[in-house]
Amino acid sequence: MRILLPIIQLVLLALPFLLNSCKKDEEEPVLNTAPIISIVSLSTDTVKEFVDSVIVVISYQDSQGNLGSIDPDVNDLEVKDSRLSQPDFYHVKPLAPEGYTLNISGKLRVRLSTLFLLGIGDQETATFTIRLRDQSGEWSAPVTTDPITIIR
Repeated sequence: MRILLPIIQLVLLALPFLLNSCKKDEEEPVLNTAPIISIVSLSTDTVKEFVDSVIVVISYQDSQGNLGSIDPDVNDLEVKDSRLSQPDFYHVKPLAPEGYTLNISGKLRVRLSTLFLLGIGDQETATFTIRLRDQSGEWSAPVTTDPITIIR
């Protein structure tokens, strides 16, 4: 028992130091690598079907600079008409030099042309939800336009 007492005291003395040294390493903050977009403006809020177009200006930011593609078959801009079940996809040309990792920002002009009425009425209202995908496959959070009225 006399031999056991100094060992117990040594363990009790060392225990706070051992517990204190077993801290989990601080994790580095994760940078948002998905593109960030927002709607800057709409050219109009009323269009005549099959005649007028709407220009949506979108601002974008991307910490990797990998927006757009040189391949015209890659469609990274998604535009969903609130009246339809499926979105349309569009090509975006490269917005930074290929092969560079750059923090980029700017504005895109998206033309919504040939809008038309789906029903038999003389007018309909629609919103358009837009997302942008980078070359890593990460989508921006969706943004939605103000309502646009389409008339016959």
